Amino acid sequence: MSSEETSGRGLTVGELRQALENLPADTPLLAYGPAAPGSDAVQDYIIVTAGFGSRDAGDGHGPHPSREFQIGVAYPDSAFYRTDR
Repeated sequence: MSSEETSGRGLTVGELRQALENLPADTPLLAYGPAAPGSDAVQDYIIVTAGFGSRDAGDGHGPHPSREFQIGVAYPDSAFYRTDR
């Protein structure tokens, strides 16, 4: 699947699963995106969390489970680029 096919919309779980199906289980995952809003520069991020989160809708009932599966990212540090992999 090319980036042109998914441009303007997010991947589905099935599309992501298909893209990952032949990768070894210990393959590091990176995400990339703009280094700053409106920037043409690209920044690498590491994926640090994945799961269903919660959101506070501000309705006074506290956090509600999210319907979306969320993937959290962080800036990679030197520990991510280990040479023993």
